[in-house]
Amino acid sequence: MPKHQKAFSEKSLQKRIKTLQRLNKIPLIPWKLKRVFHHFLFPPHTEVLQQPFSSRPILFIAPNIPFPDRGGTDYRLLHLLKGTLKAGYAISFFSLYERDLLAGRIEKTSTFLQYETSLKELPLSHLFYGIRAFRTFLKSNPDTFSAIFIAWPKSVQATLPTIKRYAPSVPVIYDMCDYHARRLRREGELHSDPRILARAKEFQVIESEAARSTNLTLAISAEEKELFLSDNPSVNIDVLGNFFDFKDQSVPGPEERTGILFVGSFVHPPNRDGVLWFVREIYPLIKQKLPCIPFHVVGIDPPSEIREFSYKDPDIHVHGWVPDLSGLFRSTRVFVAPLRYGAGVKGKVGLAMSKGLPVVTTSIGAEGMDLTSETNCEISDSPEDFARKTIRLLSDTEHWCRISDQAQRHALKNSSTDDLPEKMRQIFETVGAVSSQRH
Repeated sequence: MPKHQKAFSEKSLQKRIKTLQRLNKIPLIPWKLKRVFHHFLFPPHTEVLQQPFSSRPILFIAPNIPFPDRGGTDYRLLHLLKGTLKAGYAISFFSLYERDLLAGRIEKTSTFLQYETSLKELPLSHLFYGIRAFRTFLKSNPDTFSAIFIAWPKSVQATLPTIKRYAPSVPVIYDMCDYHARRLRREGELHSDPRILARAKEFQVIESEAARSTNLTLAISAEEKELFLSDNPSVNIDVLGNFFDFKDQSVPGPEERTGILFVGSFVHPPNRDGVLWFVREIYPLIKQKLPCIPFHVVGIDPPSEIREFSYKDPDIHVHGWVPDLSGLFRSTRVFVAPLRYGAGVKGKVGLAMSKGLPVVTTSIGAEGMDLTSETNCEISDSPEDFARKTIRLLSDTEHWCRISDQAQRHALKNSSTDDLPEKMRQIFETVGAVSSQRH
């Protein structure tokens, strides 16, 4: 067992990040040599947080530790970790990004450390950063984990050779998160971009290989399960969707609300495209009927072309990252998800519905959730009809109340975190990992 490596202090981590940033700015040093310096400055980071273990932990692998208030995928991942713990399993976590690189992506080191501390206190059994740390540990401790859960196809591509070499008997579960090839294919077709279509073909190969090389694949909806099976009929596949916390089910009425809300990370291209389409083609139609209606845009890394909208129109508010969305979910009247391409199940749509906030979205935004327009949401793919349905929810109190009530009921029935522990137990028992609650 490797020695417990203590976490860097905030001051030490900041110093290391600044050193790396200065190193990256030196133009004459080759990239490979910079990586050598980086490996010297930042040794593999492994923390053994609990010992002895009540049972062999489940290892979760993802590109980064969860930042649940910055993106739907991270929000979902945190709930999967909590659900696994409640199902009676110990858990460990491996971030593909190394600690310093990950901390450097967050605006404040103290904020990164808060995310890290919250993860450790779930609690975790181990925390790894970077493939070097994971490889070193697994080589010496091949029997530590009872199963390995890997999120995203490229995470499988990066880690499976190490797992097969040092722990070949450990079952591996591949969580698709969404069907990436499908999303890229739609994007390429929308923009007539052959480069994106080529990437879609590349991801088709990566995702198919990930599914064939692991013990169980998880699609995020029954629809994507069937679609993936049609392309890969021999894989073992199940469904694991999105889940939301329903601790507070109270919903302020429409008379206490105003404005339109969009939430989504702008690191994800469909969100950027959707907001641009909404502001350019839909929002002007809404303002013809409701001239002063505000539009709130929330999400990390909004590009300049979206930030500029707020300079030109005082009714458009580009907030950037908002750590606590509860105020906006309770004060705005309509949630929009104007997505023209994508895949999977849209966490933003499910989250808004779980809060009782009526949603207007496209057919792509609604897919995989068994939604019905004019019953538990509004669905439209044309700017004119999208605007009309948004205006109705902004002005028709009775219609708003009906959609709000049915939306929350639908979300509670299909995606409550109360159902997650049993679902996670079923998934892990499928590959032979038995919960301590079964002993």
